[in-house]
Amino acid sequence: MDSIMGNNTWVLADLPPGYKPLICKWIFKRKLKVDGTIEKFKARLVIQGFKQKSGIDYFDTYALVARISTIRLLIAMASIHNLIIHQMDMKTAFLNGELEEEVYMNQPQGFIMPGNENKVCKLIKSLYGLKQAPKQWHQKFDEVVLSNGYLLNQADKCVYNKFDESGKGVIICLYADDMLIFSTDQVQVDLTKEFLSSRFSMKDMGEADVILGIRIKLESNGIAISQSHYIEKVLKKFNYFDCTPVSTPIGYNNKRCPIKVRLISIEYSRYTSNPGTQHWQAIQRVLKYLKKTMDYRLTYTNYPSVLEGYTDASWISNTEDNSSTSGWVFLLGGGAIFWAFKKQTCITGSTMESEFVALAAAGKEAEWLKNLLLEIPLWVKPMAPSSIRCDSVATLAKAYSQMYNGKSRHLGVRHNMIRELITNGVVSIEFVRSQQNLADHLTKGLARDLVIKSAEGMRLKSN
Repeated sequence: MDSIMGNNTWVLADLPPGYKPLICKWIFKRKLKVDGTIEKFKARLVIQGFKQKSGIDYFDTYALVARISTIRLLIAMASIHNLIIHQMDMKTAFLNGELEEEVYMNQPQGFIMPGNENKVCKLIKSLYGLKQAPKQWHQKFDEVVLSNGYLLNQADKCVYNKFDESGKGVIICLYADDMLIFSTDQVQVDLTKEFLSSRFSMKDMGEADVILGIRIKLESNGIAISQSHYIEKVLKKFNYFDCTPVSTPIGYNNKRCPIKVRLISIEYSRYTSNPGTQHWQAIQRVLKYLKKTMDYRLTYTNYPSVLEGYTDASWISNTEDNSSTSGWVFLLGGGAIFWAFKKQTCITGSTMESEFVALAAAGKEAEWLKNLLLEIPLWVKPMAPSSIRCDSVATLAKAYSQMYNGKSRHLGVRHNMIRELITNGVVSIEFVRSQQNLADHLTKGLARDLVIKSAEGMRLKSN
């Protein structure tokens, strides 16, 4: 409440005709440390409901946060350029946003002003629970840092940087009210912290330790990130901590493992509204695999300082609708920074076509990652084309073909996009054997040795 009042969040006013005041309530929570012990008790005033007149009390809403792949990319970059990483936490972040709309709220329980019992709170700043609160907070932070000379990364608008002519400076990565500060030296970190603390109520957390469930650890040859404590928390939550570990997340791709079961394992989130026995079995296997790999960590070193990718596809992995599955992975500093697999939205007529759809998706991601890197002053320019490797000779030939002679319009569009990326020097497409394709395990079940080999190729290994 002291934070709210000190921030001039509202003023008492008479309720205008036609308005209905919003209801607020206190939410009490226990904030836990990584080891599960209580760090502190928290109380938060939250608004309930959003209608107060004929319509709604906000114009637009969004909640900008940095992509997880951005955080991994910056950590990999820190290992390449020997950056130090610090962490800060914004206290009551959403209370900093200035409202553009006219919003009224009942006085909070326990803090009704004597003599003004009939008045309501006219909000000047945002409160937790308002739809527009995340947007207003980000807008406020944006205004403050940009007015101080920081530059906004257009690829990820939660990344800011400020460097001088000598190459010294900082990169700020914002995720809601958590932030990482990547810097060339301690002096720049201290200046950044001093500036932020002068404008916001901040908590200095020192060198980065854990953010978003990801533990960051400096090693002699680079930086490692892990989620062992988070996996342990998940396993205990579902009473699976003492389960029997398995070495693969899904069944091996053979005749004894029906393709439908494998697909369920890969895309089980599509069935959460009405899960069946096979879905529960698939989830249980994933938990057993997490138990097996709980101590795994991703490691990044200062070499290679290039962005490289792998892509693969499994043709007609779903016999119900004849759809295929795409998978791709990108590495920087020798470790994986981004990986994904998804059901293809178009029907393809051959393995080559499904591989081409996956290649186009990977090319789009490579372009975004490259744009993110290009706006970071530390990265050497001009940037060499990002190598994307696929295990289909036919797809490789199609990508470098000057003309598309097929009849499918959706493939023609993807062909033009890939050709443009190659011509503009964004990507180069290379062949790799299936046994060395690091995206292979994202589209199908593999034998244990191949899964382990893929994990090692992504620089994912046990302690």
